[in-house]
Amino acid sequence: MAISTNAQTISATQRYFHDLQNHSLLSRDEEKELSRRYRDKNDQTALSRLITGNLRLVVKIAKDFYKIGNVPLLDLIQEGNVGLIKAAEKFDPDKQTKFSYYAAFWIKAYIHKYLMDNHRTVRIGTTQAQRKLFFNLKKTHARLSQMGIDATPEAIAKELDVKPGDVLEMQMRLDHPDASLNAPLRNDSDQGERLDMIQSDKPSAAKEFETHQVISLVRKNTNQFKTKHLDDREKVILERRILSNRPETLQTLGSRFGVSRERIRQVEKRIIEKLKQYLFKQIPDMKQFAFQLH
Repeated sequence: MAISTNAQTISATQRYFHDLQNHSLLSRDEEKELSRRYRDKNDQTALSRLITGNLRLVVKIAKDFYKIGNVPLLDLIQEGNVGLIKAAEKFDPDKQTKFSYYAAFWIKAYIHKYLMDNHRTVRIGTTQAQRKLFFNLKKTHARLSQMGIDATPEAIAKELDVKPGDVLEMQMRLDHPDASLNAPLRNDSDQGERLDMIQSDKPSAAKEFETHQVISLVRKNTNQFKTKHLDDREKVILERRILSNRPETLQTLGSRFGVSRERIRQVEKRIIEKLKQYLFKQIPDMKQFAFQLH
């Protein structure tokens, strides 16, 4: 007797969930130890254990995305597992970050990219208002109509606490057919595809997390540097001249300490050089980012 594709998918999903029980969860200390073994000794067994110990995290995140639309759960899990592997390879156990928190960004990044590449349902809801409308627009329209109320964009907007313009935009998106990015720009030419005309400078979620992590470490280590390596005058110059969004003038600081503008400039330059050396020593990854001290 033939087995339907849907039945096969359910069976495969059930088998996968059953197999997860063979991989126990890890403590935070165990995750750091495994990560160090992989980083320092290229221990592939340690890397594999770090990954398998977090497979349930991928399932949890994938299920959240699965609620969005008719997307095969195993596909989402597969993409999330790729993100988990990437996270395990890049994780720094010496930084004050839980592996699960770090890995979640990579998992979501890979799942989100998969959905963006393959499923329309996610692309059309990018803001909080749009997501609310995506899930509730049709239901609200039907409910208002059943109540004898004209379901205008204004009425729907009032009901859902969004702007009428957001309602109109979502209606257009839902009604607009998908167009292949691989379709030619013109039917009668070979001038390329629509995809060739699209550019994006937005960093990935994983890159944003890495940047956020480095910024947090910069702040933490700058405070340590200030406490350990600067005298009272240098601390004031660091805070009010180098780190301030509205830095005081050299003349103002010179008058405060009874020295010339040139002397303040020299001290400022010395502090910046010392701080750079300190940060690069404490945060090796910082050199990959465009941080500049003025």
